[in-house]
Amino acid sequence: MRIRKDSLLIKIIFYNDIAIFLTSILIAIVVILTSFEDMEQRVEDTTKNKMNLLMGNYKSYFGEIRNDVYKEIGKYRISEGNQKVAEMIKYNLLKEDFRSYYNSVVTIISSEGDLLGEYGNKGNLGTLNEDNIHILLENTSKKEFEETGYYLAQVQNKIYGRVIIPYGNETTTYYLVVSIPINREFLTSLTDGLELTSKDRVYFVTNTADKDELQAKFFFSNRTYREILKKDYKNYFLNKKINGLSYYVGIYNLIGYNDSYLGSFMIALSKEKLTEEKLMTSIYIGILVLLIMIISSTVSTKVFRKLLMPLSQIADLADKISNGEKIEDIKVVGQGEIRTLSISFKEMIEKLNIAQEDLTIQNKELVRNIERIEAIDKLLMGMNIEQDTFKTIKKLVSGFTSEVGLGYGRAMYFRYSRENDYLIGEEIAINRTLKEESKKGFKFQLKNLKELVLFTKVPINNENLLAKSFKEQKIIYKNDAGYKYDLGNDVFKAIGLKNFFIFPIHGAGKFSGVVVVDNYTKDARINQEELELLNLLSMNFSIGINNKETTLDKLESQRVLTIEKLATRFLSLRGEVVDKLLKCVKSENSGEKIIEELTTIKPYLLRIREDNESLKIYSEETESEYERICLDKIINEIIEDYTQKFKNEKISISFFNTTSGTILGNRKKLKKAIKEIIDNAYNALLNKQNNRRIDIILSKKRINNKIELKIIDNGMGISAKQLEDIYEPFVSYSPQTLGLGLFFVHKVIKDHDGVIKHFSEEGSSTEVKITLNAYKEEV
Repeated sequence: MRIRKDSLLIKIIFYNDIAIFLTSILIAIVVILTSFEDMEQRVEDTTKNKMNLLMGNYKSYFGEIRNDVYKEIGKYRISEGNQKVAEMIKYNLLKEDFRSYYNSVVTIISSEGDLLGEYGNKGNLGTLNEDNIHILLENTSKKEFEETGYYLAQVQNKIYGRVIIPYGNETTTYYLVVSIPINREFLTSLTDGLELTSKDRVYFVTNTADKDELQAKFFFSNRTYREILKKDYKNYFLNKKINGLSYYVGIYNLIGYNDSYLGSFMIALSKEKLTEEKLMTSIYIGILVLLIMIISSTVSTKVFRKLLMPLSQIADLADKISNGEKIEDIKVVGQGEIRTLSISFKEMIEKLNIAQEDLTIQNKELVRNIERIEAIDKLLMGMNIEQDTFKTIKKLVSGFTSEVGLGYGRAMYFRYSRENDYLIGEEIAINRTLKEESKKGFKFQLKNLKELVLFTKVPINNENLLAKSFKEQKIIYKNDAGYKYDLGNDVFKAIGLKNFFIFPIHGAGKFSGVVVVDNYTKDARINQEELELLNLLSMNFSIGINNKETTLDKLESQRVLTIEKLATRFLSLRGEVVDKLLKCVKSENSGEKIIEELTTIKPYLLRIREDNESLKIYSEETESEYERICLDKIINEIIEDYTQKFKNEKISISFFNTTSGTILGNRKKLKKAIKEIIDNAYNALLNKQNNRRIDIILSKKRINNKIELKIIDNGMGISAKQLEDIYEPFVSYSPQTLGLGLFFVHKVIKDHDGVIKHFSEEGSSTEVKITLNAYKEEV
């Protein structure tokens, strides 16, 4: 292929060489800087290691002094002259190590601070005197002294290290003090074994004006000197030029007994060798970069030459596309216009493939939504809401998980208990395919799901998702894991909810509640179209439930109205007849025969009068006004009314009260209802020979703000069959009662938004539990 001067290939090679050159220079700079930094770091590390060795020698020096003195001090008795003891100890220490102890001074003082003996180099005698002995005694009691055994002090512009050894017996204590001058000679003795080169330096600087030592404030810069005086740390490291040469300096600060700066030990390592290493490294890296540039330029020239050859490949692809062939993917080839053309073909194919995939997904979603609509239609058509509400809800729960229905993974029904103000788990349904094929999740999340749900209680008075869905009567859904949300009970964190929604069931009487449905282990998400279909199901289901409840309420109202009309129509006449007959029976002017005949119908007349009294209750006008009342007062009034009657039959009655039982209600109706229950308990005890007892318990549940009233008798109990229709009107298992008492009680409690329950077994006691809402100011 012929290459022209303005060819794209020449331009690419030219710009590529520039890029290689700039990149190589950048890499060289980075490598050189990294290498220099590593070299600097090695010098720093070496300096720090040597400073650590110097500090080790410094601390061990004082430790060896203590050991040597301890060995000598045991050879002498206290009774011997202290001056003589000081001289002998100094003499023996010199024999032990002449270099270390030549300038030392041995001093003996009493515990009261009296100087008893001193011997040593004359130039350092007298540095421990009456003016500073108290400082020595004070330092012996410091915690720092207990750890080190020595301290530093400055006397006459000189620095001394004082090693203190207490000795004596039970009655007498002396202090033997070894004073060592800290100077350049002392520092030089510590550098043995540090392997310093001839170019390295060791310095001793002080904070005094002594002409024989280097002064810190003149040796350091002002900034460094201020940093050292802060005494925040004992070690300090810096780069410093000394006599025109570069050094890396390690500094150890000497701090006195009163936390004052006295001077510093310094090790300065020469950086002359480091400079030579930097120069050689730069030369080597430069040569290497030059070689890389030459090789890269040669290789790239050959590679780019081949990049102009793939025009025929692009043409073949264009022909295939024009013929309608499907191409999964193409390889981008060429440069410049060729590459642009290649990329355009690639993007066009990708867009076509994406559009086809989107269309396929949309078709699947459309088919799925149509199937869901059909499933919801079949579900609503198959539910006979007019029969049994609970069976209808069970069909709804099963329909959520049926493969011919909505096809979700799991559905759990939670019924609302008005008595406890809780949502209580009652029913579950699991998709059959999950039971057979699912390998994800835990086995207990399917196998033991029913036990977990039946065990679950969710409070309505808390702000959780189930309570929110129930109270607001709307569907709530989350495309996420259930444990991330407050669902009202920790059990939901264990059952593995995923991509779930909460379906409220309202208007279902005692079967109101929610259904929790999820996709379990599936990645299927709940979309907006799906939510609209679920709202449609909820609306139709609620309409059916409400229609049924409206019908039931209407029937009950008509039944009550019929009873009221019956009572109103016939009571007046029957009451008048009864009164006249009783009057004839009681009349003294009637003949003996009439009296005898009337006496035979007396029991029947009494029965009619009792029925008359029962029916009068329903003929009275309904009071619609409610007031704040206290149940404990009502109960005490009833007990007082029954006191004589219970006493005659030897029945004991007890009232256990933990609250006033304040509620909002109709006083007259509630009193009649409670009297009816106590009358039933009284009648149940008449057939018992002895130990007749009635217990009344009034309490308040703090957890749900409910008032609970229990009336318990130890009579003969009620059979299970009798409990089934105990609240139905005109149902009585005693010939002496009309069968309207408990029907009236049930209606009164229901009108007060309460719950009444009977618990009994034949031959055992009977318990009646009434639950009412406690009074609230805002209601």
